[in-house]
Amino acid sequence: MTAPPPPMPAHWHCYRWTGERRTYDDESARRPPHLVVQDISPQEWKQIAAASPAFMASDVPPLEVPHWLLRPARMIKATFEAPDEASAWYRDQVSDLSPSFLTDHDKAPSQQAEWFAAADDRLGWGGDVVGGWYLRGTGFASVQVVACTANRIRPTIPCPMR
Repeated sequence: MTAPPPPMPAHWHCYRWTGERRTYDDESARRPPHLVVQDISPQEWKQIAAASPAFMASDVPPLEVPHWLLRPARMIKATFEAPDEASAWYRDQVSDLSPSFLTDHDKAPSQQAEWFAAADDRLGWGGDVVGGWYLRGTGFASVQVVACTANRIRPTIPCPMR
């Protein structure tokens, strides 16, 4: 007997970060203080987040996408209940950044069309969308759309807006 698919998330939180590659490459502020390999309770997630002021204060994308949900709600750039609206936000952010992309490959409309189709698909079944690009000079940009309530990877992380 096949298990039913997990329910769709209630909403998606959207995050965008642009900064120096060196900052992005420094993993210390991108990981919470404890490695978690199994589901834990929402209260335990809150305790882990509280134990790491550097992680909580950092706006650099975390190593694990759902860990955005541990960070303060003020870091959320937008929230959408409909997957097509979240996908449109992602497209807008990528389109805004694309003139600064380092490579012609990343700037190519055909490549971006593939990313947008993949984002539509992933959000359509309740997943997360992650994009990261090297920018001209020494910059890096990240655009992420993270399913919340519940995230399929970390379903017990509580929503940062509650």
